[in-house]
Amino acid sequence: MHFKSLLPILAISTFSCQAIAQSQPNYHTMLPNGDAWITHADKGLSPYWMASTAQGSPIGNFPTFRCDNGDVLNIDAPCAELVNHSWIKAEFGRDYTRMKSRQIYAYGVRYHLTGDPEALALAKAGVDYLLQELRDEKNDGYITYREQGNPGLKWQQRTSQDQAYAIVGLAFYYYLTRDPAVEQALIDQQAFIFDKYRTQANDQLLWVLEDSDVDKKVQLELVAQLDQINGYLLLVMPLLPEPHQAKWREDLEWLTKQMLALYHDDDEWRFYGAIHHPAVMKEGAKHNDFGHTIKAYWMTYLTGQALGNQEWQSFAEKGIQKTLERAAFSYPKTNLKTVMSEEEYNAIPFEEIYSWKSETYNYGISAWQWAELDQALMTLAIKEGNKLDKSWTRQLFFTTTTFHQYWVDHHYGGVGMMPKSVKQFQWGNGYHQFEHALVGYISAQFWYDESATLYYALPKDSQFALQPYYFTGKEISRKITEQDLNLDKLQQVAVAFEVE
Repeated sequence: MHFKSLLPILAISTFSCQAIAQSQPNYHTMLPNGDAWITHADKGLSPYWMASTAQGSPIGNFPTFRCDNGDVLNIDAPCAELVNHSWIKAEFGRDYTRMKSRQIYAYGVRYHLTGDPEALALAKAGVDYLLQELRDEKNDGYITYREQGNPGLKWQQRTSQDQAYAIVGLAFYYYLTRDPAVEQALIDQQAFIFDKYRTQANDQLLWVLEDSDVDKKVQLELVAQLDQINGYLLLVMPLLPEPHQAKWREDLEWLTKQMLALYHDDDEWRFYGAIHHPAVMKEGAKHNDFGHTIKAYWMTYLTGQALGNQEWQSFAEKGIQKTLERAAFSYPKTNLKTVMSEEEYNAIPFEEIYSWKSETYNYGISAWQWAELDQALMTLAIKEGNKLDKSWTRQLFFTTTTFHQYWVDHHYGGVGMMPKSVKQFQWGNGYHQFEHALVGYISAQFWYDESATLYYALPKDSQFALQPYYFTGKEISRKITEQDLNLDKLQQVAVAFEVE
């Protein structure tokens, strides 16, 4: 068995202070509660992202590459954790728009969970920088990256995925604030993507419009469809005024329908990562992993809820169950004897350890895949409540507790591509780890029959209908706090939801 798959288990040795070893532990009462998730976001994740080195120069121009200790990458003397990955090193000179937007998202979630005004101010700084500096004023859309200060790629060579992730932070900031300028930017970008990338010939969204050295027009990619949904469509659609909401609703329905029709394998119950050649559709090929498949099922389930499509919900729930079953596995405790001290080994109070893998025969897994699998299982927990199968409750206990204890760098904060390491690069940022914390908090409050309190920043006297992220919830209280946000016309509003 690959050693990397054993690593997440090492954190189990610290569980002994939380749980008494017993033949049948009551996992139902052992899942991390809402306070544990807030602490995880505040003390575990945030130190790395609230550090001054993360904030950019000027503030809001967030760097693409930082070392595990938080230092901004020095290309002349790069840190080992980044330079040792050749595919990361190859892009050291690039500054990516999508990563700035993902960092806006991370600050937005920190504010949403804790009410920290500094996090909101950093999100706002990122929004302002993105809108002022990174929009392509001539061709529309957003530049993909800058290299030596100059925009890279012709506009037709920019991927539709990058166009989606350029606004993931704007989407979350709009969800928090209903900022009218951000609303218009979102409407404009959605129209641009669906106008330029939608193709009647393939009846889907294209990857690129013109070949580059890396990407080809012939490519038909799952994430060209999927990342529009999770990047902005699903969160923002119900918040928009008409007629824009109706337009987005129609596009979301069409895109989901086409994703299911073109990218889903009805026999194997998985999603193809791409469909332009038989080789890219095979298990083990790029994006043909449990992370992308579970994310596609999760988005389909939530879209079904948002659009009132019970057929999609039932279909996606079945797919979630099947994917979780394939991704879940366990280790006997005895497997650890050779990789830890006798003291550490004896401290483990469990005989079997439960974990996630990324593919059928690949026991290595990245943090984002782990987070997506957890989030889908948390969504099942919200749906099923006390009826959730006990084996899934046990699985969720192990995987969430392991994530809190092992994946997090408890010295500098944050979560990396690998446990505690490789935390900020051209695809690694705060997005997935903070979404994981938000979904974890909301689901935990439901699990323990507690209201979920989330913080918004809204115009005075506004009466916007609010929701707890992707989920449905009955608003049971709304309170204007005394916190000064130092943002014109916005006031902090604490809302308690009963998650449904």
